[in-house]
Amino acid sequence: MYLPKDTSLPVTLKPREYEVFTVVPVKEFSDGSKFAPVGLMEMFNSGGAIVSLRYDDEGTKFVVRMKLRGSGLVGVYSSVRRPGSVTVDSDDVEYRYEPESGLVTFTLGVPEKELYLWDVVIQL
Repeated sequence: MYLPKDTSLPVTLKPREYEVFTVVPVKEFSDGSKFAPVGLMEMFNSGGAIVSLRYDDEGTKFVVRMKLRGSGLVGVYSSVRRPGSVTVDSDDVEYRYEPESGLVTFTLGVPEKELYLWDVVIQL
């Protein structure tokens, strides 16, 4: 769920209940579209998988470059468009885009080396 700046979300928990929220900064590109990397969706600290992040705004084409550590389901938010492509280590990967929520997901396999960094490029 995307919440605009200065918006609140009421939360009520009963005793011994819990909820985990992930707060991620949102990048706004020159055309008004927004992007946010969530990280590994099945991790308690999902953003901890993101080692580096770079945005390239080329006017009508936007490229997100990330280095990720770990394996599993990766999630990112894209406000207005389905990505043109998602590559992991220069290989195109299948991804899912949910236009209602803007959630883009794809899977990282199990790396062959310990502490391996996946090179992820998302073209918007």
